[in-house]
Amino acid sequence: MIAARSGNRHWLVGGGIATAAHAVVLAGVLLVQPATPDNLVEQPVVLVELPPQAGPAPAAQAEQAEAQPQPEYVPPQKFMPQVEAPRVRAPLPRDIVTTPPPPPPLPVRRMVAAPLAAAPAAVPRNALATMPAGAGSGTAATPGDDPKAKREEADYYALLSAHLNRKKRYPSEAKKARQQGVVTVRFTVHSDGRISGSSIRNSSGHELLDRATLELMERVAPLPKFPRSMTRDSVTISLPIDYSLRTR
Repeated sequence: MIAARSGNRHWLVGGGIATAAHAVVLAGVLLVQPATPDNLVEQPVVLVELPPQAGPAPAAQAEQAEAQPQPEYVPPQKFMPQVEAPRVRAPLPRDIVTTPPPPPPLPVRRMVAAPLAAAPAAVPRNALATMPAGAGSGTAATPGDDPKAKREEADYYALLSAHLNRKKRYPSEAKKARQQGVVTVRFTVHSDGRISGSSIRNSSGHELLDRATLELMERVAPLPKFPRSMTRDSVTISLPIDYSLRTR
């Protein structure tokens, strides 16, 4: 409908232009023609009709082209198959084994051997030395402080034990009765060798043997004196006296 109205409008414009052109030509002919006397015969007027224009002006064609809607261009869609990307598994971490650094070397200590002290003389197993009440208050070193004094005191106790067992007398009646045993005697010895307070601490089970031991303590006095390292006035000790038929 819009294209038909536009075409009619172009034809009306073209027809108007053609009519105006004919009028201009006719006016020019009338103006140029000389005046003729009345007796001259009028020349017939020839009307020239111009052919219609082949088509509208280029501007009109452009407007017509713009007026006509153009279909939208839709590019053909190509079918693309969906390809699933392969799954990539991350590599598992390997166990990392760490080796601890080696410990620093320990400093080498030089071992110095201590000088060996002389072994003390053997003391009887049942020997016991005690400090009696009212003993001397000497300030010299005790056996626990001086190794030499400790060794000399042990030697003194061993000397007393050997001296008493050597001086003992086995009663003849006890021998006939086949009596034997060990008597533990307790006594106090002074620094000058005197003996006091003798008593039976552990009996042998035989009266003859116990009586012989008390007689021994009276008979062997005085005992050897204390060594110089023993600065006490007296020491109370217990010593075993062995009565055996094998030793006699």
